[in-house]
Amino acid sequence: MAPRIAVIGGGLSGLSAAYQLRRELPDAEITVHEAAPGTGGKLDTTDFPSGPMELGAEAFIVRRREAADLVDELGLTETLRHPSGRGSAILTGGRLVPMPTGTVMGMPSDVRALDGVLSPAELAVAARERDLPLRWEPGGDVSLGDLASARFGPAVVARLVDPMLGGVYAARSTGLGLREVVPGLAERLDAGAPSLTEAIGALAGASAPGPVFATFDGGYRRFVAALAEASGAAIRTRSEVTGLARAGRAYALRARSESGTATETADLVVVAVPAPRAASLLRGLGGVDDAAAALAGVRTASSAVVAMEVKRTLDLPEHSGVLVATDEPVSFKAMTFSSRKWPHLDTRPGHLVRVSFGRLDDAPDGPLSADDDSLTRTAVSALAEVCGTTPTVLHARVRRWPDGLPEIGPDHARTVAGIREELAAHAPGLELVGAATEGVGVPACIGSARAAARRLAAKWQD
Repeated sequence: MAPRIAVIGGGLSGLSAAYQLRRELPDAEITVHEAAPGTGGKLDTTDFPSGPMELGAEAFIVRRREAADLVDELGLTETLRHPSGRGSAILTGGRLVPMPTGTVMGMPSDVRALDGVLSPAELAVAARERDLPLRWEPGGDVSLGDLASARFGPAVVARLVDPMLGGVYAARSTGLGLREVVPGLAERLDAGAPSLTEAIGALAGASAPGPVFATFDGGYRRFVAALAEASGAAIRTRSEVTGLARAGRAYALRARSESGTATETADLVVVAVPAPRAASLLRGLGGVDDAAAALAGVRTASSAVVAMEVKRTLDLPEHSGVLVATDEPVSFKAMTFSSRKWPHLDTRPGHLVRVSFGRLDDAPDGPLSADDDSLTRTAVSALAEVCGTTPTVLHARVRRWPDGLPEIGPDHARTVAGIREELAAHAPGLELVGAATEGVGVPACIGSARAAARRLAAKWQD
């Protein structure tokens, strides 16, 4: 008998799970419920008058095979485009400083490269790292920010580590686990590297040649559309699943749509929504209270992107973008000069720019409390400060991401393993996927979703 499968959430994780389930169970009846008007989640391409523009994730890491393999399976490899090679800059002390080379997530393999970012006294503190005794428990995990601060000094964290991580995680590095964020570095410490500097040097030196990032000519929407089509799923947009309960060996889903509220039954379920919503759904199942509580304990940050096209009379810096030191008194956290970063976008009538806002623990009256018009004015003002000239805006859009970025703390993998263990015991046939499980980023979400789909299919076929 072919199973009925419900996927709750039509973002990248949900669509990737549906796609893999179609491969594993070709005859399955798969339905994707997405509360928003369209699929894709944080992969969100909009139309500017001059062409497509990303409002969500802009690129993915090519060297992680989860995304690259899926792109190849969908026949989209020829549509990939790579960055120009321009480096980013750090806004610190009111000026732009080129991002130092030889760093890993802002941590240096040679502290001499940090001259210009750190004061002489701060450089002296960072230089002592190689000689400090290193206590490391193989297989363990620690706060990335706490470790970097203790070894290199707090200035390295504020001006390099936090800016590097803020765009992806929207969290301070003190709340992020080293093993989760930079697993290769943890592995070198496990192997006995005598200092953090040496471990970073080994990791940086092992980097493969070729581009690190890629995006799509025509935008992420091409990828989202191809993934949805290949899944063969019935996709219901504006369909919000508000309740989930056991129905014998199956599951009952209560979904609210424009036509009202209805209940349907599914043999297998994939939950692919942000952590707070997922925790709320799990509470309705009964028997998985610990899993729901653990998931609810994953802190999440909201963020917003202001995307603009501005006249080319504005003289953009010769960088791919700007990362902001956390001790810098500005409200934005990053700025991407998309038409500098991506050569295929540099043919537009104007410059394409993205300004990002939102960090974990922002004050209630922080930048995200502003309405769209005010946030756009703030973004324009920030761009003017960086460039020294007020830009003429041709087009602008604001996109907000409530609770979209989870804080992946130390021992997060152990927390997720505990959640999965309880779900397997008390909610068989249900899998949890998304950024709050195996990690943030396009490859991690794809890998998590496809692995979960394979587990579901294997259980059904047993």
